Amino acid sequence: MKIAFIAIMAAFLLSACGNAQQSANPVNPATGWANWNKGSEAVYTGPSRIVSDPSVLPDDSVFRMAYTSVDFTNPNGPHASISQATSGDSLSWAVAPNTTGTSFRGEVLRGRPGQWDEDLETPFLLKTQSGYLLYYSGYRDGLPQGSPGKGFPAALGVARSVDGVNFTRVQSEPIMTPTPGTYDADAIYSPDIIPYQGGYLMVYAGHCYTNCPGAPGVRILGATSPDGLHWTKFADPMLSAAPTPDWMRDGVAEPAVMLGPDGDLYLFFTGVKDQQHVIGIARASAPNAAWSVDPDSIVTPTTGAFDEAGDVGPTVVLENGVVRMWFAGSNHQGQYSIGYAEAPWPLRQDSKSGHTSHPVFAFANTDGHGQ
Repeated sequence: MKIAFIAIMAAFLLSACGNAQQSANPVNPATGWANWNKGSEAVYTGPSRIVSDPSVLPDDSVFRMAYTSVDFTNPNGPHASISQATSGDSLSWAVAPNTTGTSFRGEVLRGRPGQWDEDLETPFLLKTQSGYLLYYSGYRDGLPQGSPGKGFPAALGVARSVDGVNFTRVQSEPIMTPTPGTYDADAIYSPDIIPYQGGYLMVYAGHCYTNCPGAPGVRILGATSPDGLHWTKFADPMLSAAPTPDWMRDGVAEPAVMLGPDGDLYLFFTGVKDQQHVIGIARASAPNAAWSVDPDSIVTPTTGAFDEAGDVGPTVVLENGVVRMWFAGSNHQGQYSIGYAEAPWPLRQDSKSGHTSHPVFAFANTDGHGQ
């Protein structure tokens, strides 16, 4: 029933987006890539001035969105944590109940004072056979000695839930940490996970600014896992900054990955040029293959809108022949909100035929115990 309703909502959104950033023409004839339509208004602003890094999960009769939020009322100063919102149609969102015992609305996982994960950011929500896994990046508050800035070093943790509301850490230590002398030497951020070749494929933003194997900066890295908890990193980046197209010349970050019905991988990511942030897309036959990047960015800021200062952090779902994206947009007042964009499948004119009528998300076989 939800699938039919979403098809109606998607059609409504396309017709209602009179201020969409791109035309309804499904394919750009100059590039062969699909055009995207972006809603002119934010779909979620939340209870905090900072609502960012969305991870959207279709879940039976409801959509769940985990996101980074910042509690500015914390007596120890602003702290980032993980919150959740829910929706019946994926476009109108309501803040979820607080489950951490604080007064900060929507919070489902909070940092631990004095631990490696005092602040939490960039969540990813995964459906499992026994419930849910909530991945997050954690870091100590303040500026640790020798780090390049606040938010470094950052490692990856995970929490578990049976009901999608109450989360408990799987273990007290990170499940994946920065590796000195490599491309993620300073931080691991923005995990995104799909089932792949009998296991799981993770893409993430690796940050290196100290003792780097190449130029300092942020790149898109990858890892694989048999169970969603134990990960083996790729030695080389999946995607790095490039002079062409110039919108990604200074960095690529905050990725999301989708396995298309054509068997190819589609990578969505933030492109950085100076202080400009946009969202782009690339395609490859395998994680370690060469990526073909759409020369045009697919989501860009709109002057005077909720995302006038930049668009970052996409999360995607393929549903009923439509690739649906939620992302974070910021304005010049420093407010971050969640926006929405979509494009019809196929995303490339030369893609093999086929589409799915069901959401694409993972089921992980995991055991383990919370701590």
